Amino acid sequence: MNRIVMGFLVALSAALLLGIPAGAQDKPVRAVSFSKEVLPILKAGCGKCHSGGNAKGKLDLSSYASIKKGGSGGPAFVEGNPDKSPLVTSISGDKPEMPKKAAPLTKAQIATISSWVKEGAKNN
Repeated sequence: MNRIVMGFLVALSAALLLGIPAGAQDKPVRAVSFSKEVLPILKAGCGKCHSGGNAKGKLDLSSYASIKKGGSGGPAFVEGNPDKSPLVTSISGDKPEMPKKAAPLTKAQIATISSWVKEGAKNN
């Protein structure tokens, strides 16, 4: 057996032993996009009360800059920590605190926002 084939077999065996699907180690992980994924969720689910000059709690969720600034309750998120981010904790759980005047966000929407915060809440 030549060295290339032997190297491939060793890598494949290691991947199988570790439970990594073939080829998975080569796929880049895609970061959650604030502008394409998070902002549309916030505008649709939260924008009625949290946008513009009369935003509830002085928390304007209509742009990255205003979200990063936070409201009267302090910062909206803690970069890298969704469990300590009011933006995430207020929309999560069996009886979410927010939104008050709209249907709760879906689990997928909450997961998107939570992942974005966990990834560092970048303006991308």
